[in-house]
Parts: sequence; C-alpha cells; structure tokens
Amino acid sequence: MYPILTRTPDLLCAVLAAGLLFTAACSRTHTITTADGKVSYQEKDKGAGTVTVTGKDGKTATLSFNGGGKVPADYPKDVPVYSGTKVLMSQSASEKNAHSLMLESADAADKIVAFYKKGLEDNGWKTENTVNAGQLTMVTATKDQREMNLQITDTGDKRSIMQVVADKR
Repeated sequence: MYPILTRTPDLLCAVLAAGLLFTAACSRTHTITTADGKVSYQEKDKGAGTVTVTGKDGKTATLSFNGGGKVPADYPKDVPVYSGTKVLMSQSASEKNAHSLMLESADAADKIVAFYKKGLEDNGWKTENTVNAGQLTMVTATKDQREMNLQITDTGDKRSIMQVVADKR
C-alpha cells in the first residue's frame, strides 16, 4: 500500500490535514458539528455570507453579513437610511429580527441627526432619547415592539453612522 505512511503517523496526519484544508478551500460551505449542535458557514461573495447555528434541540439562529456596497433588500422599509452614504457593512440576524448597517458620510453630524429624527417620526417611530457627547451622538427610538439605536461618530472629515433595529428584548 503506502508503507511510508503506515510507518510515519505524523506524516499521515499531515497529508490528511492538507487534503482537508484543500477541500475546505475549494468549498464555499463549511459545517462544523459538535455534541451541542452544528455551525454552518456559507460564503456568497467576497465579504458576504451566512452563518447558521443549530442547537441540539433543532432551533436555529442565522446571521447574514455583507461587506458593503448596498442596503440589503430585507432591511426594514420603515427605517430611514441617510442618502449619499457609503455602505460599509450590513448584517441581519434571525434572532430578534435584528438588522444593522454601518454607513459613512461626509455631511455634518447635526444634518444627519436632523434627517434621522424627521425620517423616524415620518415613519411612525418615537424618539425616546438623544445624547450628544462630543464626537458621538446617540439616538434611540421605538415603534410597536421594535427599537432602533443610532450612533453617529465624528471621525474628522467623515461621519460613521451605525444603525441597529431589532425586536425589543
């Protein structure tokens, strides 16, 4: 057969590991199974994919992520998105119906805050709190059984906008 492999267990392990890595590198779906359940990762595009965790009881939680480019089609339509921004990242999770966006804009923070306050109100959201702490402005809003958290951070010549919307705890 392969006498060198049977005499050298470390070499056999190395060959098997290399084969597994090569196979995994060619595959766009990876699954790890443990006694507690399994985790599956599916790469859709560079920087985009889905992670699904399945427990022993069969319950699943899914996290989808996108490395940037555009607002996902499943993003809630009643949550405003500041126009003219660069989408840096988006995520959604099945648990608590959570969605998040990370955006970037060159506009002034006060202009962005005014847009969100009006946009949220126009879409039936109630602004609960606004905190301005120097280079960071935070806005929280609620609608029905959902909450929205907005953070605008001044990073010099640009503003980072992080918005998260999810079912209430």
